[in-house]
Amino acid sequence: MAQESRVKVGAVSFLNTKPLIYPLLENPQFPGSEAIKLSLAVPSRLATELKDGAIDVGLIPIIEYFRTDSEYRIIQDISICSRGPVLSIQLLSRVPISTIRSVALDTSSRSSRALVQIVLAEKYNLHPEFHSCPPTIDPREADTDAVLLIGDAALRQLGATDYTLDLGAEWTTLTGLPFVYACWVARGAVELGQAPQILLNAKEDGINKIPEVVRIESQKLGFPEGLCRDYLTKHIFYELGDSEIAGLKKFYELAVKYDLAQPDVKLRFV
Repeated sequence: MAQESRVKVGAVSFLNTKPLIYPLLENPQFPGSEAIKLSLAVPSRLATELKDGAIDVGLIPIIEYFRTDSEYRIIQDISICSRGPVLSIQLLSRVPISTIRSVALDTSSRSSRALVQIVLAEKYNLHPEFHSCPPTIDPREADTDAVLLIGDAALRQLGATDYTLDLGAEWTTLTGLPFVYACWVARGAVELGQAPQILLNAKEDGINKIPEVVRIESQKLGFPEGLCRDYLTKHIFYELGDSEIAGLKKFYELAVKYDLAQPDVKLRFV
């Protein structure tokens, strides 16, 4: 297939994304891989690249879908979600949760920045000041009462402070629903060809290869294999079924309530 006809796909290089993209990264002969061009960036950067047209499909934070008036479309049957504790979205606090007055937010995040504001307001009636921080911050030495970390940075800091909230657990306790952090989202005018099916096939193959992913990524990241295995098999899920879509709709409803998303955005699917 000619270079110019390839669908430009952008993804995140966190541990939780690897089952979705591992076959495309590691196997040049993966069926259909010649039809897409895969690049990697942090979640916040991917959203900008998709909006600007630098990529055609992005594994973007779901809040960005709800903040645009573009004709975005969600690729069906694939997401990154949790159904309870997620481990990798942590509010790490040096003070009791009820006394939090300031929070530093990991600049790698978009959806989780909105989620922590919603959870603190809805469940704890807290409206702290929010500031930005790099993902390399040590939550024990931050100028704020608490720090929100996501992804691999959060996994590195598990238990670092006396008080913590797992945002996946908090959301499911609050709503009874899964929380969807990211989806494959396509720009409206783009001809996708077989890209959606290729990404779905990659997901199915990647989930089957989780033991291999765990072995490789645990060494790269310096994490125990048991932590990686539990994380990818007990805390992160990759479906986008009825309950996940209900979670999306609830998150959007609350995001609009707190002026964190644009009103009247519809869910559209490829």
